[in-house]
Amino acid sequence: MMEIIVLMLLVAGATAGDTGGRPPVIKEHPGSVVARRNDPATLNCAASGAARIQWFREGREVATSPLDSRSHRVLLPSGSLFFLRVIASKKDADAGTYWCVASNSHGETRSRNATLTVASLAYDFQRQAGPSVRIRVGDPLVLPCRPPRGTPTPEVHWLREGHLVSNASRVSVSDEGDLVFSRTVEGDAATYVCRARNAAGVRESSPTHLTVMTPPWFEERPSNVTSASGVVVELACRARGSPAPTVTWRRLDGKMPLGRATIQEEKLVLDGVVAGDSGTYVCEVENEAGVAAARASLTVVDAPQLTQRSQDLQVMAGQATQVMCRVEGQPPPTVLWRLPTVDRAALLSPGQTSGHATVSADGRTLLLQQASAEDSGTYHCWAVSSGGGVSGRAEVLVVSGHPPPVMGVGPRDLTLTRGSQASFPCEAVSEGAEADLAWWHRPSPSHPPRRLSQGAAHPRLSLPANGALIIKDVRDEDAGIYTCHVTAASGTVQQQAVLRVSKDAPRQPASQPLLPAPPSKPRLVAVNETAVQLSWMPNSQVSGDSNQWYKVEYWREGWEEWRVAHAVVTSERCVVTRLTPGQTYTFLVRAVSSRGASFPSPWSDPVTTRPPPDPSLTLEQLRHIRRRLSRPVLTLTSAAVSAPDSVQLVWDFLAPTEESVEGVLVYAVDDLGAVQVATVLGTSSSTHLLDDLRPNTPYMFFVVPFWHSVEGTPSNSRSLTTPEDVPEAAPGDVRLSQRRDGSVLIQWSAVGEREARGRLVGYQVTLNHNGSHTTQTVTTPWLESRGLLPGQLYTVRVAALTAAGTGPLSDPVLLDVGRAGAHGFPDADGDANGGEEEEEGGGSLLYAPPQPAWLVYLLIPLVVLLCLATLLYVGRLRHKAPPSNPPHAPALYQDPSIYPDHPSVNMYSEHKLWRPTDSDKDSSLSSTRLLPADQTANEYAEPRLQRTSQVTTEPYATTALLSDDPLRQRQDARWPHQGTDDSGVHVNWVAFLPPPPACPPPLDLDQGDPASSSGPLQAPRGVHSATSQYDNMAGSSERYERPCGNDTQHTYEAYTQVVTPLDGVLTFNTLQTRGSRRVRAHCSSARPPEPERSNTQ
Repeated sequence: MMEIIVLMLLVAGATAGDTGGRPPVIKEHPGSVVARRNDPATLNCAASGAARIQWFREGREVATSPLDSRSHRVLLPSGSLFFLRVIASKKDADAGTYWCVASNSHGETRSRNATLTVASLAYDFQRQAGPSVRIRVGDPLVLPCRPPRGTPTPEVHWLREGHLVSNASRVSVSDEGDLVFSRTVEGDAATYVCRARNAAGVRESSPTHLTVMTPPWFEERPSNVTSASGVVVELACRARGSPAPTVTWRRLDGKMPLGRATIQEEKLVLDGVVAGDSGTYVCEVENEAGVAAARASLTVVDAPQLTQRSQDLQVMAGQATQVMCRVEGQPPPTVLWRLPTVDRAALLSPGQTSGHATVSADGRTLLLQQASAEDSGTYHCWAVSSGGGVSGRAEVLVVSGHPPPVMGVGPRDLTLTRGSQASFPCEAVSEGAEADLAWWHRPSPSHPPRRLSQGAAHPRLSLPANGALIIKDVRDEDAGIYTCHVTAASGTVQQQAVLRVSKDAPRQPASQPLLPAPPSKPRLVAVNETAVQLSWMPNSQVSGDSNQWYKVEYWREGWEEWRVAHAVVTSERCVVTRLTPGQTYTFLVRAVSSRGASFPSPWSDPVTTRPPPDPSLTLEQLRHIRRRLSRPVLTLTSAAVSAPDSVQLVWDFLAPTEESVEGVLVYAVDDLGAVQVATVLGTSSSTHLLDDLRPNTPYMFFVVPFWHSVEGTPSNSRSLTTPEDVPEAAPGDVRLSQRRDGSVLIQWSAVGEREARGRLVGYQVTLNHNGSHTTQTVTTPWLESRGLLPGQLYTVRVAALTAAGTGPLSDPVLLDVGRAGAHGFPDADGDANGGEEEEEGGGSLLYAPPQPAWLVYLLIPLVVLLCLATLLYVGRLRHKAPPSNPPHAPALYQDPSIYPDHPSVNMYSEHKLWRPTDSDKDSSLSSTRLLPADQTANEYAEPRLQRTSQVTTEPYATTALLSDDPLRQRQDARWPHQGTDDSGVHVNWVAFLPPPPACPPPLDLDQGDPASSSGPLQAPRGVHSATSQYDNMAGSSERYERPCGNDTQHTYEAYTQVVTPLDGVLTFNTLQTRGSRRVRAHCSSARPPEPERSNTQ
């Protein structure tokens, strides 16, 4: 074994030493190497069978160590060339092309070339971007970068804030090393660095700061402002951009109010604005990327001011008057008139009329036509605008009449002698209407008066213009009673004087005594519910007698004469008490002395006492509340739409108002003057949602504070238009008509403007067919539909459209599209005469939901099957033999004492038997039928038995068909009537006719009727239990007991028979039928009643 191992080793050694006569084989070729200067480097080379390996550079052998001890190049045992340090200098450089050569005794082998490159990299970039670059957003951008020179060529990368920039669709690095932005965005702003790298090292460019400039844009635009004068107004303007923009304010239509205008944090602040500051202001923002501007309008409004307050007025009933309310303001306010009613929605807008009140077009005048007492009260003039509100009030008193005339100086009694002259003064005052004066004379109270006139018939009489009566040459017949009668439209007044003629009459003074001068017109000092305080001045022409006093008279509406309020008043001031609240009074004053009463003073102005006060308020509280509410106490801050029919209002109180404000009235007035008002109690709530408004309608909103019945000054107003809504009504009167060409014309009535609740943009027409539908939208109230399938059913529905959506659909209309000329469709080309004609309803028009066509085809065979089943069932009933002994007969028929076998005659003269059938047990049928007497089959129902103790007398009337021959009732022949068909099935008319009366009338109701004078229908009058004409018309029929006792009497109203018709059937007609008459019969006990008989015997 050992010998074998030794032999193998010898063979292997021989083989290894013998190349077989071949040159060496290069197993590892050198590869190119890049090395930095002074760094070691290795060029690998390995060969098999080589006795020697040599290195060559650029064709020259390389001196290596250890052959050259000074060389820095070392030949390694493996054959690789190792550089201790790479030299790159002008004298010697290691860079070049190298290859190795392996040789032996059989030859040599050369490797592939390898390059040794000495890496180098300069420090300065050939080109780079500047330290700062600015670019507009959206613009393209190229940041250049030419790296430093180097070997090998350095790789270029870009860094953004220290992070490598990768190529993307918008940002990339070019082959030359530039950073290219196809479109810059605001996020590209950053610091960028260009980096060059090779084996020699890394070089970075100077950082470049990129600023992406964005044009300025408004973060908050200035908005339009409406403000009252004297306040501070701020116009906001906030803008952003890159770089930050600068803000500049300017005014378009005027000069900026210098001294009062400042810019604070980009806002324009105007201090103490006035009406002249109204205009358009522009906020301009600018940076390097661009310029932007926004404008806003400033409207300085002044609260409305009353330039002419309304005055209290008094007007006669039936006359006209005007209430004025002059208001100025900017913008011009809207004037509303609050009528004197408890209805707080009683507001009149300009141009509106309510009752007798009409407001002028500008709203400044309220005209009362034909005023009545109901028009009296307090009229409020409300002027509202966006700047505020103001109110005025006027008391209007409508009186039904003026005070009647009052006698100023009346005649006095005179006693004169014959031949003397009599003078009777008469002066009356009538300020309300023109008065007529007349004199009347009566010789004695028993004589009638005679009117006196001036003329030839009475030459001694004289009637001067002052109203006096002068009689010259007085005679005995002149004695008597003289009456001065004053008549006016407002009333009458008269005063009498007696003239006596005597021989020894005392001598009359030559002149009348001087009466006191009348005082001045009474003036109102104070008034409350039951008292009025008056004052007046004495006349300057005071008589010589200083001992005088005053008498106060007054008149109230409804009185016929003046009455004395105070007979003696010693001063020029008086308080009239015990007056009625809410009534109107007129006063006058007379001066009185020992010589008499003066002429009356001018009448005072009408004075109305106050109505009964509110028990919850004292007079002082009422004055305080009116004074407090006469000034604005709240302002309406916003009105925002929350839904097409609702608006949210918000208001603020200007000061604490808990003591003077009980609540707030919220008003909404539309463009037509319709008023909607809501009451919000308390002051804790400052918002309210007004609903039930009309969509797409302009509204004006304002609020009014109130305390009990006192309403204050309205707030400023807010105006807006509610948004559109879907229509609330569907188009009506949908009409269809088909033409010859197969098209169908669909027409309908247009939706009204108010029902549309918005701008109508069109109509939507829906056609349904077998579950599928098509919808078409048109702008006209008609549609010509084409392409409908012939012989099919369609349903047509129409709805109105607005911008808010679709309204409700109309009622469905069924359209039967027939073939040409079918279903009565008219020809579109006209009739035979060539006239153009379209007929509505050419198809079937049914207001019902559509029915699928398959349902019609399904119902037809079902109906046929039902008819066949009915005929088979009827035929089976005709041939079915009833059982002789009914197994389930009711107990009523099983008791012979109650109801034995009773063949009876019904009202059709047929012998019938009422019995239950075998099917009663299993059948739920509730109807009844009649069987002939020879059949013993069971019936479906039991007879109705009435007890005499359970019925009461009641009126009864019916119409029944009766046989004229009672003998036919005992025969078995069937009586044909209208209820019998060819199959022999009889109709049970008893189920349709009412039952007989509880107490039917006697038999002989009409002695003159030949049909009731003989035969089995005749019976003596007054029988207690008798056969009625309603008792099935036969002696063997049932007899009904009437609840007629011995002491009772009943009156019946019956119908008589008419002439027997040709078919032999008698009828009892109603009283309205011609040929019948109404009779009355009395049922009373004429003899002892017969024993009671059962209706079954």
